Amino acid sequence: MRLMVHLIAGFPSLAGFSEAARALHDGGAEILEIQIPFSDPTADGPAITLASETAIKNGFRVVDIFEYIQAAKDAGFKRIMVMTYANIPYRYGIARYIADMQKAGVEGLIVPDLLVEDEENFYALTVKQKIAAVPVAVFGMPPDRLALLKPFPKIYVALRSGITGMETCISADTQKFLQKLAKNHEVYGGFGISNAAQVKTLAPLVHAVVIGSYFTRVLQQALKDNTPIYQTIAKAVEELKG
Repeated sequence: MRLMVHLIAGFPSLAGFSEAARALHDGGAEILEIQIPFSDPTADGPAITLASETAIKNGFRVVDIFEYIQAAKDAGFKRIMVMTYANIPYRYGIARYIADMQKAGVEGLIVPDLLVEDEENFYALTVKQKIAAVPVAVFGMPPDRLALLKPFPKIYVALRSGITGMETCISADTQKFLQKLAKNHEVYGGFGISNAAQVKTLAPLVHAVVIGSYFTRVLQQALKDNTPIYQTIAKAVEELKG
């Protein structure tokens, strides 16, 4: 079972992020997806939106992401993805953004609101820089849209439409959809995964089960209760693994 876990850069702090990342790695997570917070997200649920807002209020800047990438490496992660919304690489400069992420050792870039055909040369530049672009597919996506994803070895699959953090049902149709994609792609599947039963069902169908809002909520509760971040996150990982 591979887990791809999600943390927000800047939340709750570099030290707190590092503790959470270390607990996730020690608990067996293989891939860390780090989100660059953005002020106007389109797919984030309440927990991630609040965490992003907090990070920005606390002074997080896009250039700070490299400290968090290093913290993830220091925690033991060898596979790191960076996720954010299109406005961030546009403002940073797409070519510079891709080059700097590649130099930092990032494996893949996820930009959920950047359509493949509206690439602004983003996807072509990732190929040139030898860093993976990871487009997002959504369960139920029509065949003509899925056809556009054929050139990409790695795909993030949102198991339903809407925002993160809401309950997700992994139906028989969802499973067929994932199995079809997994024939030609390395598939990371998530959106609303928050219990061991979901993880057990999803794990055989994907390269990695993606868990995001769940850990953000656990981290927020740890801060509220003033409980140790490492121990709280570590316990949450064990519960998810069943």
